[in-house]
Order: sequence, then C-alpha cells, then structure tokens
Amino acid sequence: MAAERPPKDAAAAPPHDGILVTDLTVRYQGTTEAAITGINCDVPPGRGLCITGHEGAGKTTLIRALVGLVRPGRGAVSVLGGSPQGPAVRRQVGYGPERMPFPRGMRVIDAVRLVGAIRGTDERADVALERAGLHGDDRRLISSLELGEVRRVSLACAITGMPRVLVLDDPWEYPETVEVIRAALADAVTVVVGTPDPGGFPALLGTTLSLVDGAPA
Repeated sequence: MAAERPPKDAAAAPPHDGILVTDLTVRYQGTTEAAITGINCDVPPGRGLCITGHEGAGKTTLIRALVGLVRPGRGAVSVLGGSPQGPAVRRQVGYGPERMPFPRGMRVIDAVRLVGAIRGTDERADVALERAGLHGDDRRLISSLELGEVRRVSLACAITGMPRVLVLDDPWEYPETVEVIRAALADAVTVVVGTPDPGGFPALLGTTLSLVDGAPA
C-alpha cells in the first residue's frame, strides 16, 4: 500500500549524523487514520533505539520511513544528515526486513551478494553469512528456509558492506544478532530495532520507544 504524498510545504529535517525524526506522521493512501503520528526520536552515532509495541502498533511503518520506503505526510526524517530516499544515504543503511524481499527461487548466497552489489561494496557475502550464524557458502534456495533462517539471511543482508546505520525489523534474539549489534554500536553505527517481543534488546540498545496504535505510548 502506498504512503500518502507529503504536502509541498513539508518541513525539511536539519542535518544530523545519525537518525533524527521530528513530528512524523505517515498516512497510507485510501485510509482515513494515520498509521503513525507524532513520532519524535534522536539517535546519534554509536547509540541504539528499540521500537516496541503490539502487532499493528506502527513499528514497521516507522522503520520503513527510516529507510526511505515510505514518505512522511507531515514532519521530517533525517538519516546521516540527508533524506532516507537519497541514493547516497541508502547505500550506507543496512536494512533487515521482517520478510525476505527476494524471489523464493534465489539462493541464499546470491541474495546477500546482490545486496552487496547494490550497495557498492566488495565485502565478501560469506563473511556476512557467517556473522549471522549461517554457512558462508549457503547455496540453499530461499524457499527451503525455516522462518528463523529467513531472519538470519535478513541480518546478513543488513550487515554486508559495513553500514553506518543498521535497521532491523523484528530480528530474533540469536547470540549472533546480539553480537552484531554490540559490534555495530562499538563502531559508532546508529542501530534501530523494531520488535513486539523486546527481550534483552532495550538494555542492549539503551533507549526504547513504545508505540500504541501508531503513537508514542
């Protein structure tokens, strides 16, 4: 479903080295209610944010706004000092979606290689797969994977190419996921995790934003 086009006078976010969200509202076309509204957050480099809330609370919509997949109807999003829709910014953002956005007939290693090629990195795909807890030369078809393995492939795609911003939608709290996040924060990467089951993520990331029906709790 497409997001509503922003008004021509929508505010531009000021420059910011991490993620800055100001009075964000997103409304999808054909709907009367906003998917999210009144969202504000400031996540500098080397810091993390855990977005929590029940299913349908707006976590994925906010994450999609952070990675440039939906546009604000009101307010602004700044990522690395620019628009999340900008190609230069997108190449520096590692995004791990909840569902695998690749054809079911694609091999795992080819999916990670494709992400690396799009982002312009020569980092080996096998390194990212091993860091995510998978075999470095994983040639299985995506259609053959269990849900937990899909989460691992999503993580591998997100971390390939050493991104400056890491955004994960509903990752599972594997030891490898925790280690990836710890290493990213130590390297001054901005990290955002959205999850309905926060577990140990709030303590790991340091800051929590709870959503209820599309608004801050």
